[in-house]
Amino acid sequence: MTPLNKYYSNAKFLITGEYLVLHGALSLAIPLRFGQLMEIYESDTTELEWIALDRAQPWLQFSISEKDILSAENKGSSEKDFVCFILNQAKRLNVDFLPNLSLKVKTEINFDRNWGLGSSSSLINNIAQWADVNPYELHALVSNGSGYDIACANYCLPILFRKNESHPTIYPIRFEPDFSDQLFFVYLGNKQNSEESVKKYLNGNPVTKTQVESVSLLSKKLLQSENSMEFDALISEHERFIAEVLHTDPVKVIKFPDFEGSIKSLGAWGGDFILVRSDLGKREVYRYFYEKGLTTIFAWDDIILS
Repeated sequence: MTPLNKYYSNAKFLITGEYLVLHGALSLAIPLRFGQLMEIYESDTTELEWIALDRAQPWLQFSISEKDILSAENKGSSEKDFVCFILNQAKRLNVDFLPNLSLKVKTEINFDRNWGLGSSSSLINNIAQWADVNPYELHALVSNGSGYDIACANYCLPILFRKNESHPTIYPIRFEPDFSDQLFFVYLGNKQNSEESVKKYLNGNPVTKTQVESVSLLSKKLLQSENSMEFDALISEHERFIAEVLHTDPVKVIKFPDFEGSIKSLGAWGGDFILVRSDLGKREVYRYFYEKGLTTIFAWDDIILS
């Protein structure tokens, strides 16, 4: 069966500015080769059929009634509740959206949803496209994040991102380090709940304008780094800075003090991916992390959209 409509949104990495991106810090974000597809089909049912696939394997299937959508005034406690809430808020932005529910929706992510690469943000962006509404406005209604992930969902180049209500400032850029063959992304195996991480951070970490400006400057400097030595120094400085803001230690100090190279946390600190740069060969880098029990590793060119 041919879909009536088809939408796709990229997954993402936030390279600089984690947490402080919420306060308007200029941050470097990169879209990935992974993403989420959403297809809309005609259906002979009276309720909206929803099927979600994770790498071709079904993991969610439910029906949505008009009452389910109209009564969804918060995120609820289930995946269905969250989908209904997004649809509810999309209708709030466009009253002509979903005039009838005789449709079947199929979504599919081509990455492990535990990796924290943007399964929620790519869904929000796809629904915004379907509903013909501003994706940043919809995101602001259903999430407490900055919106950088929505920007990455729509761009095929790295971006510098600055939060600014429902119309953020976005600068598409080129970021192709000469030493990209020395860059790796390693999954720490402990998926972080972005919403909870943001809530906890906002409740306990007052931020100054000077701190926001300092991280913005680090983002710019990282783009201008001319060699791996300068890149390492900036990565380490960024880690120390965010560690002070969060009142914790950098991940390298906690888990990998003997690693020969630089390591930077990405996204919510504590369990998602880390960025690694090392003079060690690819085999040696993989062996080091394999021995730590970490086997989900990507080379730069294997995951970055370019």
